[in-house]
Amino acid sequence: MTGPRRFRAGRFLDAAAVHAAADANPRLRRFMRTVAAHSEAGEVRSRRLLEHLIRRIVDDVGDLHLGNALNRLERIGVLRDNIAAILDHVLAGGTLPDGVRVATLGEYFDQLNTEMRELSRPRDGIVGDAPLRLADDSAAYADSLLREFDGGGAAGRHTEPAAIVGDAFRAMPADRQAALRRAAEVEPAALWRAVAAESETGKRAAVADLETRLGGRLTPDELTRLRAAVDDLGRARSRGLQVSEARLTEALARIGDPELRAVVAGGDVWLTQQLALHNPEALTTLWRRFRDRGGRADDGPGFRAYLRHDMVTYGRGVLGEYSAAFSLSSIELFLKGPDANVKVAGTDLVGIGHDGWVWLIDDKSHRAPSVGGVSALTDNLVTNLRRDAADFRAAIARLGRDDPGFTADPRILDAISRMEDAAAEIDRINRRGSASTRPARISAALAERRLRLRVTSAAGEVREITQALRDLGLAVEPTGPPVPLPPTGGR
Repeated sequence: MTGPRRFRAGRFLDAAAVHAAADANPRLRRFMRTVAAHSEAGEVRSRRLLEHLIRRIVDDVGDLHLGNALNRLERIGVLRDNIAAILDHVLAGGTLPDGVRVATLGEYFDQLNTEMRELSRPRDGIVGDAPLRLADDSAAYADSLLREFDGGGAAGRHTEPAAIVGDAFRAMPADRQAALRRAAEVEPAALWRAVAAESETGKRAAVADLETRLGGRLTPDELTRLRAAVDDLGRARSRGLQVSEARLTEALARIGDPELRAVVAGGDVWLTQQLALHNPEALTTLWRRFRDRGGRADDGPGFRAYLRHDMVTYGRGVLGEYSAAFSLSSIELFLKGPDANVKVAGTDLVGIGHDGWVWLIDDKSHRAPSVGGVSALTDNLVTNLRRDAADFRAAIARLGRDDPGFTADPRILDAISRMEDAAAEIDRINRRGSASTRPARISAALAERRLRLRVTSAAGEVREITQALRDLGLAVEPTGPPVPLPPTGGR
């Protein structure tokens, strides 16, 4: 049988319907009045608490009901398979299988009938005539409901750094602690969303929502202190989730540049410090580039933005190459496939189409809709053709050494030869003849050897190339829609 399942049926409840049902029930109305009388938030908190309780109970009853129904369906499936196997054997051979009695078949049908009947009576199928119990200990169950509500639904697969957040709270001035307590009493869920926000944009939105929900219950001075307290707790939580003090100290000790060390020590825990922990060599290289391009030694936010831009650009390139490779249905065989080395000079992909033509591909996964230069397929075309052909021949030689019985595909050998011939011819064209006729002659040389130059943009917006590139025989090959990127403020 399958294990416990979580279906979260309560999330489908409409809040207005829940409140309307509560208002129509005298016992629930009394419950809300009692909670409101003992809470500073009054009716606001009591209504939200009741909605939370109803959703959670619907979740738990739904899990019990649906889990039982699925288990019954599994049993029904097993019974049907057993019955079908017996009947198939009889139809094929005319007798019951060895060891199977007529009574056994009747028992299977009786069990199937029982399971089908109970499936149509969910409550009886779950508990029969016994009371419906969601937990063995009702007090513990109630406590879990309240803790989940007061925690703002922050429970998850990860472990919250409660001790670190608690230390940060105790280190605050008393007036900030007081502002936090008042907000937690009135709007615990919204307060937690503000503390746990993982981007500046998300935090601003969460704090604005919190202030709206507080509805004037805090003075302007208290709101100012609340914002500062939320920032303090958010930073402590982020650091506790990702970087312990011991690990950060160890990472800082490996950084030789004192200016970079200072930036990392006071930097963003999600990006700058993670890179320092896991790849300090790359961090040092990127820091050097940042400084060479005019970045200030004390500009931590600027360096973080530079890191993120570099990672997004790199990621878009990797995604583009792989997306293009899987989208180009006309290519039957890739001699050079996608990889993670998107910053290495040269062609991105080389493949053989169904018609035998060789495709030389450069992926332009950036946001500009038009491309005016593709150096891998223009200025460096001869170099790249020769390098790729040499790499392919070396790979074939290695395969032959490893496996004496290996035989290279004739199509591949032919493609390599055509690439080498094209490189020699284009090199001759570049050194001789009129520059004005050069594009047409290069295009003809490629076509004669059945080579195509293609620009793809699987993770960008390129849809057009310049006339000069078209004159060389290049074309844009659509391989997918533009990929939306997250806001720059995200982590």
